[in-house]
Amino acid sequence: MPTNDFPRKGDTLKKQPNIKAAKVKPVAGRESKVLNEKDSVVVSCRYTPDPPLRGFLQLCADRRFHRSIQELFQADAKLKSPEDYWIHADAGGTPKMAHLTIAPNYCYHTMRVRLMGWAAHGNICGGFKPGTSDKVIKRELLDTMEKKVKEYPKAKHFIYFATTKKKGDAEEAVVYCLTYEKGAD
Repeated sequence: MPTNDFPRKGDTLKKQPNIKAAKVKPVAGRESKVLNEKDSVVVSCRYTPDPPLRGFLQLCADRRFHRSIQELFQADAKLKSPEDYWIHADAGGTPKMAHLTIAPNYCYHTMRVRLMGWAAHGNICGGFKPGTSDKVIKRELLDTMEKKVKEYPKAKHFIYFATTKKKGDAEEAVVYCLTYEKGAD
């Protein structure tokens, strides 16, 4: 079986070799039929009842700023724990998730959530092209917020932009916070 005949950068489909998949032996004790129910293993887990849903927080999947943003959202929205709100995370945070409406619609319309947090971060975000400045990401977050405020008019909105700043020789995390509630403008 060829081992070094993988396509290289610039190869076209016509130049690529006919590569066959290698036969892989399953790990002892585990079948490779993962979708075959009779071969599945049942594991008992601790059950967590679904607590009342009071808030919704959308942020980037990059975990560097999660704790800071979550703590601020909980304090600002007066929520007691992370179990009190839904988290929706993907690369790029709110600006890159504006079209993903199933989770926020469920929380707002079905669960009647009225505390909604929206976040993004700078200091290199994988959801944006390399080299995108904090200023551009922050502007996209604010532009997206204008739409979210209109989509969810009865909610109180908490907007967070996290990044880092130089302080002497060290960097520190900082979060810029805004709050919007209808009638507040």
